[in-house]
Amino acid sequence: MRKAEDSGQKTIETRLSCAEDFPLLDEVLGYFSSLRHRLYRDLIVKDLPINDLKTNYISSYGLTARHFNSLAKDVSALAKANEELLKLNLKKVESHILIVKNQCRELQKKIKKNESFLKAIATYRTKVASWKVKENCGKKISKKPVMPSGIYKLQRQELISEISKFQGQIHQKKRRLYNLTIKRERIKARSVSKLCFGSGKLFRAQFNLAENSLEDHQEWLNVFRLARSSSMTFVGSSDESFGNQTVQYSIADKTLKIRLPNAKGFESKTLLLRDVVFPDFLKAEFIKALSHPGEHGKKNQKTSHPITYRLIRRYNSANKEKSYYLQASFKVASAPIITRSDNGMVGLDINADHLAITETDRFGNYLDSFVLPFKLKGLDSEQAAAIIGDAVAVVIEHCLSRQKPLAIEDLDFAAKKAELRAQPKFRRHFLSQFAYASFISHFQSKARALGVNLISINPAYTSLIGAYKYQGLNISSHEKAALAIARRA
Repeated sequence: MRKAEDSGQKTIETRLSCAEDFPLLDEVLGYFSSLRHRLYRDLIVKDLPINDLKTNYISSYGLTARHFNSLAKDVSALAKANEELLKLNLKKVESHILIVKNQCRELQKKIKKNESFLKAIATYRTKVASWKVKENCGKKISKKPVMPSGIYKLQRQELISEISKFQGQIHQKKRRLYNLTIKRERIKARSVSKLCFGSGKLFRAQFNLAENSLEDHQEWLNVFRLARSSSMTFVGSSDESFGNQTVQYSIADKTLKIRLPNAKGFESKTLLLRDVVFPDFLKAEFIKALSHPGEHGKKNQKTSHPITYRLIRRYNSANKEKSYYLQASFKVASAPIITRSDNGMVGLDINADHLAITETDRFGNYLDSFVLPFKLKGLDSEQAAAIIGDAVAVVIEHCLSRQKPLAIEDLDFAAKKAELRAQPKFRRHFLSQFAYASFISHFQSKARALGVNLISINPAYTSLIGAYKYQGLNISSHEKAALAIARRA
């Protein structure tokens, strides 16, 4: 077993209301986005030394060291994400190729089986015909040949139709296999550094303007350029004022100061935005992150945690209006663990439509269990997240009231979801709706915030063990699986 981990990184967001500063913010994002594209080419595509690039960019484009570091981390993250996506796509295609090959193999087996039946039918008919000839000649012969049990009630024409159907299916499978093979080779041949800023989908929209609700190419170009320069991240550090050298937020004055590049087109060195108010959610943690660490901090540390800001522009294609948002990311310290394993354990079995919770004492004996039903079908992501959050809160509060850790299964549905085409219909429906990853992230966040010890265990055979060992308990099979999980932890 192992403790489930959560980074503790939290993000809050507010909408900027200073419409008079939007043109300058457009220039800021446009300038940084052009440098981001240039740096991606130099650092990722050309693989030039980062120290040489840093000196060159600072002197040529009027950047600070923090400006460059933020751009470098941004393009490095994009390159890493693109590399991982290529690996994931390649693995997915190879999995599909293996599935199609197995399907063709199974269809070939069915064809051979039907051909053997046809051969047996032909042999039997030959024997019957020979028997009839001898009977018509008046010879003394034995009884009519007995039909083999394997071909009893089989119709020759139906077997031939099935063979024809299977051959057609194999033909279509081979066509798909050919297309998947070509796709795999294209993925292998694709350069890791190849990336389209603004998304490839929006880039291809210029070839189908009407289908994408665009009047002409100029409108598409404007939308595409907005998408390419829609955000910029400014990395912070705890040894800088307000946790960030480039973007500094004052809680007392409700002002936001952005340090601008020392480049042509920017008249002042800073941009001051007033009346910037973050929501109350996580506000106390945000204030604590901005506060001085006190005696426990390092020598030059000025804030408890670094604050990373992200400036985002969102474009509404319906009314063609722009809006600006500011995100602040910081680390929240985890609450001290207040649950104890010597009090017992709470086991959790996550299912597509309910949670099964079982409680044990410190010896692993069954105490109590209950089920939390929910329904995620037909809901959007926000509605599903709200329902998942409510269910998670109930389970965590139950653990707190009992002072017991929570044991969950360490499952990975990514591989299974990649093989949906090979699954039966009911199984595909089940896996596509299973929000397991969302549940786990909610549990990790909530448990970290409230001091509940969250333990991940090996999920092997928990359902079978629960069904076999605890047959005498008058509870559901999922509650028995939760009991096996709790005892294993």
